[in-house]
Amino acid sequence: MNQPMPQTIKLILGLAFLALTFTSCAPTARSSRAAGEGGAKTGPTLPWASGGVKIGYVRSDEIMKKYAEYADAERSLRADNSKWQSEVDRMESDLQKMQSEREELKLILSEERRKQLDDDIGNKRQEIQKFRQDTWYSDNSSYIKRRRELIDPIDARVNDAIWKVAEAKGLDIVFDAMAGNIVYVKPGLDITELVLEELER
Repeated sequence: MNQPMPQTIKLILGLAFLALTFTSCAPTARSSRAAGEGGAKTGPTLPWASGGVKIGYVRSDEIMKKYAEYADAERSLRADNSKWQSEVDRMESDLQKMQSEREELKLILSEERRKQLDDDIGNKRQEIQKFRQDTWYSDNSSYIKRRRELIDPIDARVNDAIWKVAEAKGLDIVFDAMAGNIVYVKPGLDITELVLEELER
């Protein structure tokens, strides 16, 4: 049996607190009537004022494990990565040959030839470093671009499915239990405009 992760436990406790907080914010019938009878303007009704908030969660690790399209995308990414690694291996093999030649012939090489070999070795090292940087380590590397190309469309389909299920079950908020991110929020819970209106007063 899988042991619950500490992060998941914290999330569940946080969700419970959040639900209690939202529920406690709901005005009682008496306070609502009193405000109405007094004629005071109470402003827009807050999203949670009509009752408790229904919260659900998804486990993204299980979705990635069981949704076949993720596995297909990962296989494609691994295949591309293998090609890039083969290219690095070829370049490093060339570098080793150049270094071996430089070492073996150092006593008989002319100054001009030795300088040429040193320049070639330096250029090859820079070429390998640049290839690694462009392929794996830059913010816009080939690996990242390829992963986005493969994974982003699948993520979009998964998010669409989450929204459909959340709306069908009447959920207000859906969290990702593994990442702790909100992946769905019922539109009525967005109080951004109310906050902006308050700031403008």
